[in-house]
Amino acid sequence: MKKFRFKFSAILNLRKTREEEALRALGAAQRVYQAALADKARLLADLEAALIRRENLGKDAIDILPFQLEEEFINGTKHRIVHAERCIVRASRGVEKALRVYLHARRQTRMMETLYDKNHAEFRKAEGKREQKMMDDLSIMRERLKERFA
Repeated sequence: MKKFRFKFSAILNLRKTREEEALRALGAAQRVYQAALADKARLLADLEAALIRRENLGKDAIDILPFQLEEEFINGTKHRIVHAERCIVRASRGVEKALRVYLHARRQTRMMETLYDKNHAEFRKAEGKREQKMMDDLSIMRERLKERFA
């Protein structure tokens, strides 16, 4: 029995490798996106804490300097939140792009795998026919030998 050889096996292996690389790139892009979301959540928590501290400063009669420092911190945090939102948008675009690349690579791999499956099925069918023909030939040869020596 012959061994099945897929004539595009090098291409199939290359496409599988590219798919794995695209999947790794997608994972990296998603990590960047999650880090950007976590950064924004941390900034929002800092802003909330600063707003509460500023409200508590108004309860006591104190100098204006701590109030100004807290106000500057709040304004800076708001600015960093806007920057973090831009980073989130940029990271989400990166995830979308990496996902498109991965899906394209996956489609390419599936196409080659489908071709492999079809070729392998044809090979098994042809191999089955060949074996059946050999069995038929063998049985005919046996019949002829029996007729000759009988």
